[in-house]
Amino acid sequence: MLLHCLRLLQQFSVDSYVKIETSRLDFHRHRQNVIRSEILQGVLDSVSIGQSEGSKVGRRIVLPSSFIGGPRDMRRRYLDAMALVQKYGKPDIFLTMTCNPAWKEIQDNLKYHEKPQDRPDLLARVFRAKFEMLKSEILNKQIFGEVAACVYVIEFQKRGFPHAHLLLILKPQYKLLNPESYDKVVCAELPDRTRYPHLYNLIVKHMIHGPCGDMDKTCPCMRDGSCKSHYPRDFCSQTTHAEDGYPHYRRRDDGRKIKIRRFTLDNRWVVPYNPYLLALFDCHINVEICSTIKLVKYLYKYVFKVHDLVSFKVVTDAGPPDIDEINEFQKGRYISPLEAFWRIYEFRLNEMTPSVYTLQVHLPNQQFVSFDKNSDLLLLLAKADFSKIMLTEFFKMNATNAVAENLKCFYRDFPQHFVWTAKYRHWTERKRRKVIGRLVSVSPTEGERYYLRLLLTHVPGPTSFDDLLTVNNKKMSSFRDAAFALGLLQSDSYIEETLEEAVAFQMPSSLRLLFATLLVYCSPTNPKMLWEKFEPDFSRDYERHQQYHPCSPDEIRRLVLADINRLLGQMGKNISDYQLVPHNLMSSYSTSLTKEIEYERNINVPSEDMLLSSRLNSEQKYAYDLILQACFSSHGHPFFIDGPGGTGKTFLYRSLLATLRSQGHIAIAVATSGIAASILPGGRTAHSRFKIPLDFSKSKTCQLSKQGSVAKLLSESKLILWDEASMARRETIEAFDDLLRDIMECNLPFGGKVVVFGGDFRQTLPVIEQSTKEVLLQSCFLNSPLWPQLHKLKLSENMRAILDPQFSEFLLSVGEGKEPVDLNGEITLSTDLVIPYNDKEESLNRLNNLLLCWFICLTFYLYNS
Repeated sequence: MLLHCLRLLQQFSVDSYVKIETSRLDFHRHRQNVIRSEILQGVLDSVSIGQSEGSKVGRRIVLPSSFIGGPRDMRRRYLDAMALVQKYGKPDIFLTMTCNPAWKEIQDNLKYHEKPQDRPDLLARVFRAKFEMLKSEILNKQIFGEVAACVYVIEFQKRGFPHAHLLLILKPQYKLLNPESYDKVVCAELPDRTRYPHLYNLIVKHMIHGPCGDMDKTCPCMRDGSCKSHYPRDFCSQTTHAEDGYPHYRRRDDGRKIKIRRFTLDNRWVVPYNPYLLALFDCHINVEICSTIKLVKYLYKYVFKVHDLVSFKVVTDAGPPDIDEINEFQKGRYISPLEAFWRIYEFRLNEMTPSVYTLQVHLPNQQFVSFDKNSDLLLLLAKADFSKIMLTEFFKMNATNAVAENLKCFYRDFPQHFVWTAKYRHWTERKRRKVIGRLVSVSPTEGERYYLRLLLTHVPGPTSFDDLLTVNNKKMSSFRDAAFALGLLQSDSYIEETLEEAVAFQMPSSLRLLFATLLVYCSPTNPKMLWEKFEPDFSRDYERHQQYHPCSPDEIRRLVLADINRLLGQMGKNISDYQLVPHNLMSSYSTSLTKEIEYERNINVPSEDMLLSSRLNSEQKYAYDLILQACFSSHGHPFFIDGPGGTGKTFLYRSLLATLRSQGHIAIAVATSGIAASILPGGRTAHSRFKIPLDFSKSKTCQLSKQGSVAKLLSESKLILWDEASMARRETIEAFDDLLRDIMECNLPFGGKVVVFGGDFRQTLPVIEQSTKEVLLQSCFLNSPLWPQLHKLKLSENMRAILDPQFSEFLLSVGEGKEPVDLNGEITLSTDLVIPYNDKEESLNRLNNLLLCWFICLTFYLYNS
């Protein structure tokens, strides 16, 4: 009965699946408070110092890769797929199959009042059956030839109908190597309607794009006035290779045309297809040759992208909320009834053939172990044998198993011959199923672990960690020494191999970061050779963007080198240290360190600001002279300028900035709020300028490199001015203090720099979401241990209300909490502060006239004390 309840069935299916998924996510959320992980050595160390409570050790586990469809799961599958590419080569065919709700099997099972979308259970079952038929045609009947590796993913469009992406890698003898072989698999033309009427009708029904472009600018494929799929394509008399992309398929101008709606279309609008599969399955089934694509990573990234979602957030200066991976996975997620049934039926969402084993790499006793937080660690170590893991058991098999001894496999090849049994924690001989191994990637910055991985990829059949350390019957003191003794580090070959392996997996931006890291930490003997060999791989993303923003090859090279130089700068190095390009070209790539300093030195000083120092009152003049004296002394001193609104704090700030900048010195101006920063010449928010963390639960340090441009700017500055410091949380100022002490290598407050804070604690205090009055007061700068070390300067003369001292005294009394209040805690205003209300129009006119007068005089009062 429920199956024929139309929308009720749709709602029921989605609700049911959401309950199932939520229960799984709740399990992981609950277990995060119970399960912890730590390296084995960390557990041993804890026991050795008498710490045997599991709750005191380790770190919490987040949404793991075992949760199907989660971000970590999709990332792992992407890496596994790239391991197939590394083993068997680039994919040859990219095929997309979309569900057709008009299939006979669906229509025959619908009641008279039902539409296909009313039976998501039926759509799911039929599409799966059709897809299994497609897999059989490709893998068993081998219509494209024998397949070496296959990856597929099932996706669900927002409107609900599913589609499948398949990437096929063919065996060498079946590779599609030339345009003639492409034409045997893929067609992109309308057939003769008389000879092939059935195929012709199917193409018109399923394989025509658009129309879009000038014919229909509202088509969903339109982006910035053009079709994102680049239709209509050009006529082409024969299929040709593309330099980096899909081939240009044969699309002859043979006069064959069709009419779609009111538009006449030709071969340029045909989506590439395989005639046999289209006629067999009667649905949209796009077949493309992808062996010519260089950046196959983008194909696999596209296939293994995470689910659709729609979400937005408004982030305030108070900082973003805590990141919760489970919430991030759930928020804004689309779940259609068809996807709900697919998952309830436990149909596969993706599959990879052959399977990929992920092999862990760890130093002795550095493997991760998981345990309950209530565990007794002594009991845990006594019960479980944590030494029996993939790597150590691999060593044991090489030492004790005759088959393994004869094979002398590399670690990555071991799963091809043996299978890991997780329950019993040992390897056994493989009897069926072909698999390949993938070693987890390790950064060169990880030191010994990186060199261990290097040895595992070059030493066959090792029997222990000590065996890896032994070279020519001599035991080395480290894995690096062993690698060096084997000749793996005598040249840049190991760095080349690292980059070659990374090219298969990583995006160009990650490759550039890896290259910069290798330059800094591995000291290659010939960096220029590495640059010239891998420059095309470092530049792929810029070349990819060239179709939208054309650039010359020299311009692309400049952009790539500039990005590498930026990364080197974060590590305290410069591109000029490595001679990647001729010295006469180096200067254009090595200017980033001085950019910040040049910008500050070139801030324009308004002529009116140069006159401000002559207009200071006595309190302002005293503070002005004292601060400038500190700027030019051997040791600076931090100051705090306290003054109610209207006492001329901004006037004093602009005087100080103008004086120092006009003499060629660097004076940095920041403020806690963006509005306050905009009033100061060259002003920025403190969080932006000093990279102060917004969430102190995750980090309490400024995210600045000590060798970076901003650090150098701070080091060379004469004055740092921070307005509205009374609104800043004490943690932000303490983080800034730590930053300056580190940069200046001086343990004086703020590294001995002259820092001038200003503000008024009578006004707004720090803003902390959902906090009590006590928390607000505790987070105030007044309660920081730095506060007693500041030289306090007070401004009391209200220049803004100098002609009305009574009003000035009233404002000060309110700010200091001295003004009397009634039983409701409210202050009664004097009648001379209120515009009497007669009628609405007259009262508004009087208010508007008063405001107009104030705004006309605003500029004058800004520059006049």
